[in-house]
Amino acid sequence: MRYALLGFCLLTACGEKVLYLGEPGRSAVGVEPPLQLLWTHKMDGSPLGGALFAGDLILQLTTEPTLYALNRRNGTQLGKHGYDKMACAPGQLAGALYALGVLGRKPSLRVLDRRTAAELWRHEGTFCQVPVVRGDTLIAVDEEGAVQALRLDDGHLLWHAELGGRPRTELTLSGDLAFAGTASGDLVALNAESGEERWRTSLEEAVRSQPVLAEEQIVTATASGRVLAAYRASGQVVWEQALGALPTPGLALAGGVLVVGCADSHFYGLDAATGAVRWAFATEGVVRSSPVATDHTAYGASSDGHLYALDLQDGHLLWKYRLDGPVLAPVSLGAQIVAVATEKRLLYVFGRN
Repeated sequence: MRYALLGFCLLTACGEKVLYLGEPGRSAVGVEPPLQLLWTHKMDGSPLGGALFAGDLILQLTTEPTLYALNRRNGTQLGKHGYDKMACAPGQLAGALYALGVLGRKPSLRVLDRRTAAELWRHEGTFCQVPVVRGDTLIAVDEEGAVQALRLDDGHLLWHAELGGRPRTELTLSGDLAFAGTASGDLVALNAESGEERWRTSLEEAVRSQPVLAEEQIVTATASGRVLAAYRASGQVVWEQALGALPTPGLALAGGVLVVGCADSHFYGLDAATGAVRWAFATEGVVRSSPVATDHTAYGASSDGHLYALDLQDGHLLWKYRLDGPVLAPVSLGAQIVAVATEKRLLYVFGRN
């Protein structure tokens, strides 16, 4: 999927604050149900990705493409900026810098000063996965599976490694390791300091979900709905659970429970230690929106037009809200708020008064 190049002038409103992008598999400091609708905002296009949080701002990108900046407390529109270029994926913030992969005759990874929009450097290649930041290093993987670590200051190449296949997931960092899944079915761990391959485990089919961390294990899911956990240090598969349907690109992990949304209209809660299915919750539509979780509650949305809050431990329904249309974009969890945008171009923000 192609994404719009962000309008950097809007990001200057954030000052020195960094957008909350979250970490895969980690719970956020979120709000517990029952929730109240705080506000809605009509947009000019369907959402591209989930809402991002920056202090008192909520940022939401649309298909037009337009980036909205809204007051998180009352929904007042503080800015609205359109774009005239296309990028492969949403960008990544690293302090005052902003990195993103740009398409065109000469595709490249570009790093800009987000306060002035001045381009600091670029690195040639087609980068359609969101890069990750580790200290003063930007680690990115191109569409051919080349992983490259670049110095943030000037783009100097520090190391280069090969995944051995096209990437299908974003990179996940854990300590000195970087994990990725490929279209050819490999789950790969690289040394994040040198690029040296630590291990490679064949899952025998395309990896679908970004790896998440579960203590000493790394968990992902394949395109057919096989959820697998492997030891972080060795790649040895610890457990496997077949759900039998296309999983969401993002998984949620909190309180020892892994939450997976599937195209069979269900959310599943798996024991993160064993893979056993603790619960299943049926919606009335295909689930493509990635769930999120607090320490007590899993939040997920479906193409049936509902936002659901489920008990994390047993999956029973705690609360639900009827939206104006189907949801495909991820649910976003911020400090004491939940945000979700529908394909009918309406952004909803929920919280507790």
